[in-house]
Amino acid sequence: MAYDIEPEQSVSIVAIFLFLDAAFIGFPVLQAIVASGALALVPLALVAGLIAAGVGLLRGRQWAWWLAMVVIILSALLYFTLIGLLIDALVIFLLTRPATRARFGVR
Repeated sequence: MAYDIEPEQSVSIVAIFLFLDAAFIGFPVLQAIVASGALALVPLALVAGLIAAGVGLLRGRQWAWWLAMVVIILSALLYFTLIGLLIDALVIFLLTRPATRARFGVR
């Protein structure tokens, strides 16, 4: 018997993880900007993408599913930690469940 979480629960869990990921990346970036005055565009764009994907998923937008997949993979590649990889793997797992994909119209 396969265990499948309801799509609405999956979306809520994924959005929470995306927001947490944005916070864990964003706060050190903001601290570095304040300390040095240097603007880090790639991390800021990643944080903005994580937040946009979380909000879009909660609103049921199809583009948000694709954006979430892109930013979570970029996050895993750029900020490589064991706990980060585990969370990113969980997010990808939840987003690729058949019921969740169907909710967003992704084949």
